[in-house]
Amino acid sequence: MSRTVIGLVGGIASGKSTVARLWAREAAAVHVDADAIAREVLGRTAVRAALRRRIPGLGKGRIDREMLAERVFKDPRALKALEEVMHPLIREAIVKAIGRARAPHVLVDAALLQETGADALCDAVVYVACPARKRRARTRRTRGWTEAHHRAREARQWSCRRKRARADFAVDNTDGQERTLSEVRRLIARLNARQKR
Repeated sequence: MSRTVIGLVGGIASGKSTVARLWAREAAAVHVDADAIAREVLGRTAVRAALRRRIPGLGKGRIDREMLAERVFKDPRALKALEEVMHPLIREAIVKAIGRARAPHVLVDAALLQETGADALCDAVVYVACPARKRRARTRRTRGWTEAHHRAREARQWSCRRKRARADFAVDNTDGQERTLSEVRRLIARLNARQKR
């Protein structure tokens, strides 16, 4: 089966998951969710043990993701250790998921797709555009983040401008799902036409 692997990127709370859901519904696409993969990887006994060796004070049993995120957010050495343990395993799982997928479009939804070089796995990268004020409002409402916390978290990623510059296409997720759906349909048609050449 001929297929196109599409990476989804954007700022925090830009709506990548919304775009993936709409895309999957419209084009029977397979959604490879790196966040879900990260949860599965973190649940592995060997991974938890490796993290505890590298990052003191994680305790026993299950590692709480929010606690771990706060820890590495404040400690660059802990962040480096987390990335060195997790990123290769997440990438390996993404590659396997792409290989298993049987669909014309495979969507790879990963917050650090470009930063980790995983965009090289994709035939095209789509930037999900949404104004910073709307994204900050979403994280305040859904995650309880302050504006300062949102800005600090986003500073750990590439800027939205850089992500957009490295993407092949864009979808505007500013004005509600009907507008977003229209943009997704337009892009699906464009990619399908390119696939047939």
